[in-house]
Amino acid sequence: NRGKLKEKMWNFETVDTADSVDSTGLVEIEPMNELWLGKNVSLNFMTKILDHGHPNWRAQTHDPECVCTFHSGGIEAVGVSPFTHLMATTALDRSVRIYDFGSNTQLRVIKFKQGGTALTWAPAVVNPEGGQIAVGFEDGVVRIIEVYDPKLLPHQEEEAHEIVEINLKQVFKPHGAAVTALAYEPKGDVFATGSKDKTVFFFAIEDEYKPIGFISVPGPVQALYWSPPSHDKSTLLILCENGFVVQVPAPLPEEHDTATTYHIKNLPTQYFHFCSIKSQIKREKEQKEKARLEWIKQQKEMGLEVEETEEEEPEEEPLPDIYIPEEPSPILCGFYSAPGKFWLSLVNQFLLCIDDNSTTLDCRTLGEPLEVPAYSDHQNSSSLS
Repeated sequence: NRGKLKEKMWNFETVDTADSVDSTGLVEIEPMNELWLGKNVSLNFMTKILDHGHPNWRAQTHDPECVCTFHSGGIEAVGVSPFTHLMATTALDRSVRIYDFGSNTQLRVIKFKQGGTALTWAPAVVNPEGGQIAVGFEDGVVRIIEVYDPKLLPHQEEEAHEIVEINLKQVFKPHGAAVTALAYEPKGDVFATGSKDKTVFFFAIEDEYKPIGFISVPGPVQALYWSPPSHDKSTLLILCENGFVVQVPAPLPEEHDTATTYHIKNLPTQYFHFCSIKSQIKREKEQKEKARLEWIKQQKEMGLEVEETEEEEPEEEPLPDIYIPEEPSPILCGFYSAPGKFWLSLVNQFLLCIDDNSTTLDCRTLGEPLEVPAYSDHQNSSSLS
């Protein structure tokens, strides 16, 4: 049966000499014995212990006992309670687990039909009790989970098992592919979800999460970051896997009519696209060197002495073509550093960008240089030149 694993042992000689008595080719053989390992057990490996003259000890003096449980495979997301010492994790093994890291104890395991891909703990402004979790799944579903009575004292794991209760508060499906990012607006008014289906969906946070609408972005969403409360404007930074960064203001529910569609088409949007200019800089460097050698040659023809390092006359070679890689450097993460400024971390690069009515761009890289052309699809959006 699914979820119940039994270990069975067979007599090899009986199996090897078995012969069917009819034309079906099937033989029914009873096992020598069987051991029930328990529910929700998946046996991946067995090995034979060889006897090399050492004594064997029989340890199976009682039924198998579960020592510990944990995720199978990599953990996709982790969230920590804003008030207590509770932590939540999710993975593609279709489980969400609640831990008390004060006592190093796993408190609860919740099983679902799809693997978890994103998780965040709701801030205190949304849930003052500090017991609400948002979890995104690989089928595009988002579940809001409540952890009842999470204010546990450290090292009270025995009581914690009796106190912690889980309740499924709300379920909605804003996306058609895996949910990759979840973010609460700092004021607690808007909840945003991002997905591999290249959309970002916004919800108004009330007693329940009510849909505002969604926007389309140039690539699969990698991360979402809201501007901090110290900023005058509440904006969302959307990082895409294909090198695009999108910035939008927080949508207001009363400004969008959802009677016919949830697609928000009039939200002011800024786009930033990152591409490598390493080959362009290399070409310009070779152009300058070529011009320098030409100038030295002209000075010599005029009979003037020119100090130069002795090197062999280079052969005339065409300048290299400007090459921009088809796949841009992946964006790892980012954050707002000040109003109108945000940092981005890319593979082998780290740069600072300035926007919001600025006309300059400050890029500080630790790897190859990048350029960041920006453009907007609405007249009331600012852009970089």
